[in-house]
Amino acid sequence: MGDLYFEVSKHLGKPVSWVIKNKFTPDVKFLLMKYAQIFRNRKKHYDEIKDEYENNKLI
Repeated sequence: MGDLYFEVSKHLGKPVSWVIKNKFTPDVKFLLMKYAQIFRNRKKHYDEIKDEYENNKLI
């Protein structure tokens, strides 16, 4: 969860404390949702590659 706030902070050029304090404002909230989706997609892709590697290793 912390990585999410760091990414939005970097994107906006604001301190992490500012992002946390303003996390319910629409602009920040949508950025948090966007980066959360990006992180979920990366994790899903990583898991698919890992599963494929494990399946190929067994053959």
